[in-house]
Parts: sequence; structure tokens; C-alpha cells
Amino acid sequence: MASYFEERNVNENEETNDRIQRLTRETFRMIFDQDPYQYDNIVNNQITPPASKSEIDKLKIVSHDKLLGEQCPICLSPYQLEQKALTMPCDHVFHEECLKTWLKKSNFCPLCKLELGTDNELYELYKKELKNRQIRERNIEELHNSMFS
Repeated sequence: MASYFEERNVNENEETNDRIQRLTRETFRMIFDQDPYQYDNIVNNQITPPASKSEIDKLKIVSHDKLLGEQCPICLSPYQLEQKALTMPCDHVFHEECLKTWLKKSNFCPLCKLELGTDNELYELYKKELKNRQIRERNIEELHNSMFS
């Protein structure tokens, strides 16, 4: 017969901080499974978390000869030779300072809303759970359609 801890897949020697983080994630999943839109409202009413520093560091510098005559969509100033420009994974280009300032406040592209990763564990868990829920709902609908079509 399995012990209480084995049944619940818990290490009884688990560190306090690890236990708190695990219980926070499990509680979040339980709330999300019960009513995902309750948490959706909480997340959407808050300011989105900033992009992680590692994601910002991955952005590539763009050569200036491709940008002459264009303007930064954030500050609306034309690109100058002495200014650096960065490109997002979605290929939108911005002044380095403009984009870094933006990404310190929110984790998405100002033009197309493509999201970068964050250091906020609950926000990342929320996005993952929301994606998994959408996949489950799509699979259930496909199964239903295959059975009754």
C-alpha cells in the first residue's frame, strides 16, 4: 500500500519554498480547471508583465541601410545612422531604446501583439493552461463531429 505522500506524488523532504511553489501551481490549475475565465479576468485587468531580460537580449540588431526613410512605429521619429534598431521575432523594427522601454512594461509587440516570454511564472502557467484548454476543446469538438457527422 502506498503512503500518503506517494499517492499524491509529494516528496516529504521537500523544501518549504518548493512546496509553496508547487502548491501555488496546483491551486492555480484547480481554479483554472473550475473556471478559467475567472482567472482570465484577473490577468486581463492587470498590466501584462514585462518581457524577460533573456528574451530582450535575443532581439537582433538591424542594419541602418535598410531603414533609411522609415520611422519607428513607437516614437514616430525617422531612423538615424547613429541609432541602433532592433527587430522583434515578428520582423517589426523599432529604435533600440523605444523597444526596450516598451518591453520593460509589457511583453508583446506594439504592432501585432506577438508575446515574448516573461519571468512571471503564474502568467506563463496561465498562457500554457489556456493553450492546453483550447487544444482539449478543439479535440472534443473534432471527436464529436466525427461521431455525429
